[in-house]
Amino acid sequence: MCAEPLRVAVVGLGRWGFTMGSVVHKSPKMRIVNCFTRTKEKRDKFCEQFGCRQEESYEGIVNDPEIDAVIISAPNNKHSELGIAAAKGGKHVLVDKPIAATIDQAHQLIQGCEDAGVVLAVGASSRHLKGHRLFKKILDEGKLGTLALAETNYSNDRGLHYTPDNWQWYASGSPGGPLMQVAIHQLDNFYYLFGPVRRVSAIFNKVKTKSEIPDVAALWLEFESGLLGTLGTSFISPRTPNGRYTYFLNTYGDEANLYHDRWDGIFTLKKDGEGRERIPYEEYEGHGYLMAEIEDFADAIREGRPPEVSGSDGLHVLGIVYAAMESAERGQPVEVAEVIGR
Repeated sequence: MCAEPLRVAVVGLGRWGFTMGSVVHKSPKMRIVNCFTRTKEKRDKFCEQFGCRQEESYEGIVNDPEIDAVIISAPNNKHSELGIAAAKGGKHVLVDKPIAATIDQAHQLIQGCEDAGVVLAVGASSRHLKGHRLFKKILDEGKLGTLALAETNYSNDRGLHYTPDNWQWYASGSPGGPLMQVAIHQLDNFYYLFGPVRRVSAIFNKVKTKSEIPDVAALWLEFESGLLGTLGTSFISPRTPNGRYTYFLNTYGDEANLYHDRWDGIFTLKKDGEGRERIPYEEYEGHGYLMAEIEDFADAIREGRPPEVSGSDGLHVLGIVYAAMESAERGQPVEVAEVIGR
């Protein structure tokens, strides 16, 4: 394995681009060498903070021979276009969730990276939380017995702060509202923990926000395994004073239940137990889970293997989102495979 750090460019220098930059900057497996966004002030700030070069156009990134990979934190509807161009330039691609804004764009990005022979990874960072890793270990050990139901929620107040200046305000940039922007992490966690989803029923609502997107959604899911699940998400829900939002994932079996709250920890309720018991573990501090994500990407490139979250994985999760939106329009369950296969 090559010991030299992977030379990367960060593309899209909004809040998340700077977050990813700070994580990459700390990793011995990567080195930021270049960056691009349309706004020069943001490029200057990024270069000053991370000591890299900048390009005035994206073509400069694509044609830079010193770049091994790009990390794309641009708006959803730019993911496919930017990723395909990078792949044609011989760059490996890590694109933030969702893989793309539409199913067609996701297929095009996957095909473009396959044709170019580069690694495509999707930034589903939430599954790297240690709580989810422990959750999966307990599931795999069979301690819950026969699974009956899974439920999850990811809600915050972000929808209250969008304005027409934000791309998230518009249905073209963020269809599905909180489901696409935040709860898609919980859909990926469902996929990671319980496998593919076969069928989705959903309803969306607009309770308070003025943007083009909905601010509430509820989903009912049937996994290919036969397990049933529910997901709720809201863009108008409060946070604690230190910024903590609603984020939990619970599973119910005939031997035990398992409860995971990102902020409170993991608990179990056993059939013969006297009450809920805490399962001790130490969660990452700060952005350690993002470090796990970007270093898996680097290792996949160096080791010639698929990343943990591949393009096809990202496509399946995006397919759940679109199946949910179509279900709401049609008023009936929708098959995920039907949506993905179009």
